[in-house]
Amino acid sequence: MMGMNQAEGEFLALLVHKGFLTEARARVVMGESREGESLPACLEKAGLFPAGEAQRLFDNRVGENPQFARYDIQRELGSGATAYVFEATDKKDGGSYALKVLREEVARWRPKLERFVEEAQLLCRLRHPGLVAGHRVARDKGTVYLVMDLISGETLEDRLLRGERYEELDALRIVHQIAQCLAYLRSEGLVHRDLKPGNVMDPGNGRVQLIDLGFAVQIGETDESSTTVGTVEYIAPEQARGEGGLDARADIYSLGATLYHLTVGELPFAGESNQEVLLKQVMAELSSERIRELNLSPQLHYFIEKMMAKDRTIRYQAPEELVLDLEEKLGNELVPEAGPEGDTPIVQRRPRHRRDAPTPRHGSKRPGRRRR
Repeated sequence: MMGMNQAEGEFLALLVHKGFLTEARARVVMGESREGESLPACLEKAGLFPAGEAQRLFDNRVGENPQFARYDIQRELGSGATAYVFEATDKKDGGSYALKVLREEVARWRPKLERFVEEAQLLCRLRHPGLVAGHRVARDKGTVYLVMDLISGETLEDRLLRGERYEELDALRIVHQIAQCLAYLRSEGLVHRDLKPGNVMDPGNGRVQLIDLGFAVQIGETDESSTTVGTVEYIAPEQARGEGGLDARADIYSLGATLYHLTVGELPFAGESNQEVLLKQVMAELSSERIRELNLSPQLHYFIEKMMAKDRTIRYQAPEELVLDLEEKLGNELVPEAGPEGDTPIVQRRPRHRRDAPTPRHGSKRPGRRRR
């Protein structure tokens, strides 16, 4: 293309990189362009984009610099395969929010677009202290986005990636709070299916929050999306086998894998490929060697083993059972030193005598092991 400037060159490269154009087609467009004609105009003239669409993508750098009428983007907070997350200021109320913006290349595929909108609408409907609040889902200039509460801090995964481990009590407090949130989701008829450290935000005030419901479905739902979804290092054996009809016990397994990772500093199961990890989720025994090497308590070992049982009939059968067991064994130690007013447990604590946790059983039906 004669006279292509740097911005247009980068734009064309992004279109190819993100799958809007093939390299061969990009070369043809460059050869057919005329002096003084903008690249967006050339693309639209060639019938590759509807009128105005190529210019919109040029203006927002194919989604990397989205433009909104209502929000001013301040900075990028993170990104994933489906969406970017930005901190933004609402011009109407002056508040700061997190905007989860669907990637332009993903929005082209209707099933993925519909899935994003369904997740966004679900998050806007649900309300729980352990779940980030969603406020609205909208489309602005062709860009689809979700407005959420802005949470300061970092994810549990961020700390793990720095090579840090969580102290046992801190990790169990986190598990207790997430289990309460899972109990709420279960009361709404939902199973999460992608519980992992990267989906839990820690603001540093003793209260964690789930920040993603991307794979949540109705309990027992069986459809094309109910196959092997989730992050392979954390999914339950029945999920690894691609079984439909999942229930809260799959989330409990994932929470157990998260507890293992937080306290041991390593994944329960790792491998060179997703297929190798999935096989280990189904077949491999959970090693206790690292737990012993780190002098972690039999009580922690008990919770991990019971939550990660290969046989889901041995796991806690509902998040409420896990909440009560944690409260029975740890009592007031689970309560953070400070928290928001009105933040009460999903399950009311019953007065019980505390007792030492049993040593994990070893045998043919022992609690099991686990893995994105």
